[in-house]
Amino acid sequence: MPSSSLSSLSSVPTSPSKSQEPRLKPLPPAVLLVSLPALLAHPPTHKFYIQSLCLSLCALRKCLTIPALSPELECRAWTGLAEIGMRVIAGGIHEHEDFPWAHGIEGEVDKALSKAAIISQKHPSLRAYKHHVALLQVQLAHWQHKIKYARTQIRNLVASFQPSDPPHLVYAAHLAAISIFTTPKPAPVPQTMASSSADDASPSHAAPASPAYSQSPQDIHAALASVSDMEALSVSQKHKRVTLLASVLRMRILVAASMWDQIPEILQRIEGQLGLSYEPLATPKARRPDETSSSSTGQQHGQSGRVEDNFICFDDQLDAAMAIHMLMMAIVYFTHIGSAAEASPRLSHLHALLDTGAVDQFAEGTVEVKLPAGPPLVIQVTHPRVIYLLAFLVSSIAKRDAVGRKPKRKVFAAEGLATWEKELDVEIHLSSWASLGDVEEIEQRLARIKADLLCELVAVSVMRSEWDTAEQNLADVIAHTRTYNIFPHFAARISLHHAHLAHALGQASRALECYRVAVALAEEGSFVQVTARAGEVILRIGVCEQRARLGQSREDADVAEVDVKEAMQVAKACYTIGGTLMAVGQVIEALVSKEILRAKGFLKEALGQATRSQDNHMRAAILALIAAQYFHTSGDHALQMLQTCEQLAVGLGAPASKSTEKENGPSAVGNARLGLWVGQKFLELYRRAGKEHRVQKQLLANQRLEEAVRAVEARGMVHDSSELSRH
Repeated sequence: MPSSSLSSLSSVPTSPSKSQEPRLKPLPPAVLLVSLPALLAHPPTHKFYIQSLCLSLCALRKCLTIPALSPELECRAWTGLAEIGMRVIAGGIHEHEDFPWAHGIEGEVDKALSKAAIISQKHPSLRAYKHHVALLQVQLAHWQHKIKYARTQIRNLVASFQPSDPPHLVYAAHLAAISIFTTPKPAPVPQTMASSSADDASPSHAAPASPAYSQSPQDIHAALASVSDMEALSVSQKHKRVTLLASVLRMRILVAASMWDQIPEILQRIEGQLGLSYEPLATPKARRPDETSSSSTGQQHGQSGRVEDNFICFDDQLDAAMAIHMLMMAIVYFTHIGSAAEASPRLSHLHALLDTGAVDQFAEGTVEVKLPAGPPLVIQVTHPRVIYLLAFLVSSIAKRDAVGRKPKRKVFAAEGLATWEKELDVEIHLSSWASLGDVEEIEQRLARIKADLLCELVAVSVMRSEWDTAEQNLADVIAHTRTYNIFPHFAARISLHHAHLAHALGQASRALECYRVAVALAEEGSFVQVTARAGEVILRIGVCEQRARLGQSREDADVAEVDVKEAMQVAKACYTIGGTLMAVGQVIEALVSKEILRAKGFLKEALGQATRSQDNHMRAAILALIAAQYFHTSGDHALQMLQTCEQLAVGLGAPASKSTEKENGPSAVGNARLGLWVGQKFLELYRRAGKEHRVQKQLLANQRLEEAVRAVEARGMVHDSSELSRH
């Protein structure tokens, strides 16, 4: 409300003196009615949120029936009616039979926007409303799937701005354009929401900083072009905060589109703007102003950071929000390319920011970008609840090593799930302009994060031969995704996990079937699809080699041999995805290569990639393949690699404590199949060297491993019979 209106509603004066008693004037009905939505505004989690929307609509409708309204009041009322109506649409309230007052609201919003646009065009003094109404029209058209119309209108709006227009309106239009180009198939969830009825002078804008992304090259190019326009404008106007925002948005688009080759440049730019630098496997530190130019850029940009225990902590909410977003994307990038040394310090910094309460600075999921002139730009960022739980997921993914008593990959995933359950009943704090659609979106994101965490537990449990835990978590993720109606998004990944579990248990037929289902369900060329294809090829190669070693007939085989051309196509697909899948492609090429030297070269490169990414599960398998190559030509070299491989195999299943290990006894063997294979190679090398004492000791160890392998095979047979009886 205007301050003058608020003063007229002040309470009874404390002093009884008549000379000090204010002269209260009756508030004009039109002003009271148009101001009621601001007084009734509640966040969507409030118990009277629905009632506030209904009363606000009634007040605005009543206001518009009053004759002889001033152009400003009429424009404000039509705009407020459109905004409240869009909040109703965004929450899906108009589709419920329990709320008949909301039926037909979409047509009413369309009419209100048209009326407000006509009035704002007639009166130059209402130019701020003109641009705001145009943004709402674009948003409504986008919700109605009028994609071409919405994109044309947003381009025209961006081109129509003049130097005298408020900067927050101009930047809001640019952000709306970015959001439209990155959401080609939108759902009616608000991305730009305002409440002009709460401000008598000009509407306040909230623009998204976390849109969903498209995989269409044309859409990505258009979104990046919009970011470039926004960045160029901010540079010319010397709005360094907006420049930082544009850089983070560019990085988000590139990460979502898997355009990894362009990430290093933009990442270096953002870290320079924030005044950050990192050393591989070291603690992040603050740059001195005289060290590099990027540090001075961060100081010019106005960062308000302080150094605590070698970590930069940000006092400004925009810096804190952008730093957290940047760090998460950087961790994902370096994990993807297999550079654990670069991901480690950034992960430490992320944890430091979250531990110091950085997300509390934008507790409602909105951040203000202060501008030299005019109102601030209010942007909608990822909600702190999502960020906090996402940090557990990112940490679990970044820590790829599954070896040890308490691997961090498993610890972070388990802690994330515990936090998810603890935060389930805690109210989500949102601003008063948010809608029920925002609440639903946050809940859906949290549901997907829990599914991802469960998938991480499944993966690490299979790696560590923890079969009961893997099966239980697979059942949990299926139940969870069905409960939240997100099973189609995880069906391919769940099938892939089933394939890996069956593969590890020696169920070749079931594993092949699950691999093929994952390929059919996954998006073409996606990480899951290529991984499933690679798993199928490797399994078929292994089964055929085992059959040949046992002298079994090929005619009776239920698993087809792998053609070299087919294997090379899968390896090429792995190279196309890049990152850690490159090591898988190199392993496939080594397996089908006819030249020993060429195969050794591929395995050496794959081992280097697995070592850099700290993926000891893959590293153990590659070491075993290399040891087999050197087994007959260089026994000493093969023995060294087998010793390392044995340590990793035992670590892939080490109990949480030594006391547990004593209780488990012979069953605590880690990866039994790999351990037995290594033990058999040790036995042959010891016999070749005439070390009888070591031979006898190894025979006892192999006997224990054989028992463990038989237990795994028996488990697989029981699983097969239960599946058969179920069908």
